Amino acid sequence: MNKEIISALELLKGTGVSVLDACRFVRNILDSKNSEFNLSNVQYCAKVISVGMRNVRSAEMSFAEGFDLYYKTKSHLRPDSLRDIRTIGKRLIRTNPNFAKLNFSDLTRNICEDWLNSAFTTPSQFNKARMMLHGLFQFAFRKEWCDKNPIKLIERKKVIEKEIVPLTLEQIKTLLKNAKKYKGCLAPVGLLIFAGIRPREAKRLNWDDIDLDENSITIRSICSKTGGTRHVEVCPNLKHILTETDKSGQKICPKNWDNKWRGIRNNSGFYGHWQQDVLRHTYASYHAKYYRNLPQLQLNMGHHDLSLLRTRYINMGNISTYTAKAFFIYN
Repeated sequence: MNKEIISALELLKGTGVSVLDACRFVRNILDSKNSEFNLSNVQYCAKVISVGMRNVRSAEMSFAEGFDLYYKTKSHLRPDSLRDIRTIGKRLIRTNPNFAKLNFSDLTRNICEDWLNSAFTTPSQFNKARMMLHGLFQFAFRKEWCDKNPIKLIERKKVIEKEIVPLTLEQIKTLLKNAKKYKGCLAPVGLLIFAGIRPREAKRLNWDDIDLDENSITIRSICSKTGGTRHVEVCPNLKHILTETDKSGQKICPKNWDNKWRGIRNNSGFYGHWQQDVLRHTYASYHAKYYRNLPQLQLNMGHHDLSLLRTRYINMGNISTYTAKAFFIYN
């Protein structure tokens, strides 16, 4: 028997693949070769096998398993950022467990888009989930679990912003009145109203971040939504609240703050119809009306430029100069 055949049989021993099968595989590979490949037949076969092996490895990682690994790499993020990633991932898995069992290499643009649409009904939710998935697939791509990121092909949905009307002075007084009924809540509510600080930023603030001598609040990068440090003015009304507040604890927000803040809103007549960011809009509108200083307002709000203030935040239609002054000046 030919020595090459004997060697081939020895190589294939125990594989269940015959010499004829091996020849067919090689023939199929070479039939796919065209003149554009400047490789010998042996080199071309080796190239196809190498590419195939990489694809087989990528097919071994399912979305659900890959998501768990991705989540562990994000342990350095803030708790609320981690919570957002976990919530989005678990919601996707819960919405369609069959998709979650698929490998990353099997998840096409159409599958991912249908998945997002079924799990997230509003444009803002869709866009937020799309952003998380984009990061997850980039992670999968670096791990060679897939050869492309299908999320890049999915367009963000247009978010039609509803007009946010600033709160009236009476509504603000009601919120402050109810905040006094919850121990330790008046100061954080004051920060939300009179400094336009985001709720998540307020939760991260310590009393050391407030300098009443300089009338300044430092929103450090670790606290800021955008990652940059900024300083916010302390107006007279806010200074009065902060001066009269017990500062025995390190954090400004008390324990169980989220539930307490929800109770304050509900007791103030906003049960079921509280608009997100309404206090930032209220602060920006009153500030623009009274101080007429958009660059300073931009710094206080932490925006990169003035465009968002002009197009989204400022709504002074129902604010007079008198009410704007009363908003900021304690008397």
